Amino acid sequence: MKKKNHKIVRLAVTASMMASLGVGLYSVSLGNNSVAKAEQLISSNPIADETSPRSITFWKYEVKDVSELGERGDGKEKDVDKEPLAGIKFEVKKVSAVEGGKALENPLKQKEGEDYTVGETVGTVTTSADGSAKIDLGTGRTADGIYLVTELADDRVSKPADPFFVHVPQTDREDHSSLIYDVQVQPKNILNSLLEPDKTVEGQRGYSIKAGQEFDWEAQANIPNGLYQVADKDMVISPVYDKEGNVVADIPVKDGEEIYADHFTMSDTLVKELKIDGVKVQAKTDDGEWTDLTFGTDYSITIDGTKQETAPVTSTTDTEKNVVMDLEQAGMKKVAEAGYTMIRTVYTTHTENDFNGVLKNHFAVDYLSPGLKPIHTENPEDKDPEYFNGGFDIEKTASDKDAPNNKLAGAEFMIAESRENAEKEIFIANDGNSYKKSELPEGVDFLLSTTEEDGVARFDGLALNWYEDANKNGKQDIDEEPTFDRDKIEREYWVVETKAPTGYELLKEPKSVMVNLNTATNDDFELDVVNEPKTDLPFTGGEGTMLIVAIAIGAITVGTAMITIEKKRRQA
Repeated sequence: MKKKNHKIVRLAVTASMMASLGVGLYSVSLGNNSVAKAEQLISSNPIADETSPRSITFWKYEVKDVSELGERGDGKEKDVDKEPLAGIKFEVKKVSAVEGGKALENPLKQKEGEDYTVGETVGTVTTSADGSAKIDLGTGRTADGIYLVTELADDRVSKPADPFFVHVPQTDREDHSSLIYDVQVQPKNILNSLLEPDKTVEGQRGYSIKAGQEFDWEAQANIPNGLYQVADKDMVISPVYDKEGNVVADIPVKDGEEIYADHFTMSDTLVKELKIDGVKVQAKTDDGEWTDLTFGTDYSITIDGTKQETAPVTSTTDTEKNVVMDLEQAGMKKVAEAGYTMIRTVYTTHTENDFNGVLKNHFAVDYLSPGLKPIHTENPEDKDPEYFNGGFDIEKTASDKDAPNNKLAGAEFMIAESRENAEKEIFIANDGNSYKKSELPEGVDFLLSTTEEDGVARFDGLALNWYEDANKNGKQDIDEEPTFDRDKIEREYWVVETKAPTGYELLKEPKSVMVNLNTATNDDFELDVVNEPKTDLPFTGGEGTMLIVAIAIGAITVGTAMITIEKKRRQA
């Protein structure tokens, strides 16, 4: 009898997620039926009778890897300590052998039209909550024959069970003098972990700092079942697929032999504006901390087809960079034995100092475990993380608009994050932080822009605000604080003129500039600074007195010298 204490499986996932990840789940419905537990119909009479109902009963279970697939069925019901799967459909058709064709043993080996022909569909059933479904084929010998069973595609399933033939009634494979009228089949599916690939930048959906500074992109996914396992019996893995999804030779495995996935990769094409400063791979348990895996042993990194031999992995080319992380067998074994459930590849990058605009990033996960077709899935494009920078320009002119060339060169400007900072001379430096002049760290310089002959100065690669920090925690909360629409991504800066052109007055107060994603590329000047020439002040009394004193001192000196000369002449 079937065990009655089946555990009901409820998975809170969407159909599209299951489809992209290839999760094997199954169920049956015959109206609002549930399959009654009854004694299996087996007759000791070796001659098929005309009174027994013919049927096929399905039992559907989930397994995590090929080591749990068990032995092939014998048509009888078996107790299985696995999770039942509901909602999987099986289509049943009656077939006829072609004279002169091969014996019908396996639809993967025999060919339709050459070895057998297919009749009408007998019916389709769906597994119920306990993982079972039963299809009635009729009563008497007219229902006898060979049936082709096909598990139908399901959005949740990576690889449906392979099609198979069923003889009804079937000869008992232990007692060859008995017939089984209700043939029990127990196809299983390897249930993959939901990969749920997700890409963030500094742990957020968006990010913005002064261009030129390092920041991290994190490509994360759940670790699937079947990357590493140990066979608990002699077995043959069949069918086996290559990377393109073609069926290849079966793999015989001995009891105790280690079984590894064909591959597990995370691939990312970084845009040309990003320079790579390092790549690392980390894994963790659900509640644990991220732990570094070992470069060159647990994983390898390939950039544009070239395997990287040394760490840190870097690339500063001005082209797109295709970066692929391959989890090696040592890494597969490590994450399996450590019980890690999540893995991520972290790309440390920077842009040029004057980068303006938006950078977006996307990645893919590919893996192939024994007994499954290759899996390819990508993080949702609507959740791709983005990086933002903006800039602006200043035009410096003389107040005399009628002058032949009123564009002023040589004016120097610095910027501040607020009016208060500007008034206190706390300016932004090239590391993105703000300092007083007396507190500027060694090796760090203030952002300084000087007007050229055309009177224009520019500030580029400035950080922008991309989300509303509602809880004031200084971080974008992925599930609560969405990224602004493009036209709302902006930040206010305050401009201070720190040196005026020769002959002109300084700007007397800070000026506000609102910087967004368009200010760096439009044709307008975000700030027009008009300088007044220095005025010619009148001479003061102080200056005249000093002149008279200087003349008097000179006269006295000359007179004294003349007297001395005259005395010497008379003595002589």
